[in-house]
Amino acid sequence: MSFSSIELCSKALNKIGANPITSFNEGSVEAEICESMYENLKQKLLCLYTWSFAIKEVELLNSNEIGKYGYEYSYVLPVDFLRLIKISSNAKYKIAGSYLFCNDEQVKIEYVSNVDEEYFSPLFISSFIYLMAAELSISLLSDTSKYSLFYRLFNSEIKEAKSVDSMQQSNKTFDNFPLINARK
Repeated sequence: MSFSSIELCSKALNKIGANPITSFNEGSVEAEICESMYENLKQKLLCLYTWSFAIKEVELLNSNEIGKYGYEYSYVLPVDFLRLIKISSNAKYKIAGSYLFCNDEQVKIEYVSNVDEEYFSPLFISSFIYLMAAELSISLLSDTSKYSLFYRLFNSEIKEAKSVDSMQQSNKTFDNFPLINARK
C-alpha cells in the first residue's frame, strides 16, 4: 500500500471534512496549506523514531576541508540525512549543518533518512494521516476540538506503529555483562 504526498494530504483533508486536492499547485486554500506543512510534518514524524523502513547505512565521504570544532576531519552528510542513529567507531563527533566532524579517517554511519512515501509502513501512513488531520484542523478550520480528537488518534496510532516496527529486529542481549555473569 503506497500513497503519494497528494493522496496522503487528501486522506487527511477527508478526515476533517474538507475537499481533497489533486495537486499542490491547484490554487485552493487546502492545497496551499498542505504544501506548506507536508514536508515538515513528514520529516518530523520520521525523526521521532528509528523507523526500520527509513534506516540507511553509508560510509561518509571526506569533504577535503579542514576540520572544525577541534576535530581533524569533516564529512559531508547524505542529502536525505535526518538524524544520526550510530557511528561506526566510538569516536567523539559533532554534527553541524550538513557536515559531521570527527577525528577518524573513515566514518560509517547509520541514520534515519528522508525516504519517499512508497517506503512508509501501513501504520506509519495511518499515523501520518492523523497528524496531518490534526494540524489541518487548526490551520484550515481553526477547530481546536477536532485538533484534540485527531491528535489523540495520532498518539494512539503512533504507539502501535512504533510497537509493530520495533518487532522488525532482534532484541539486544547482554551476553558479556559483568552483573549478569556474576549471578550465574
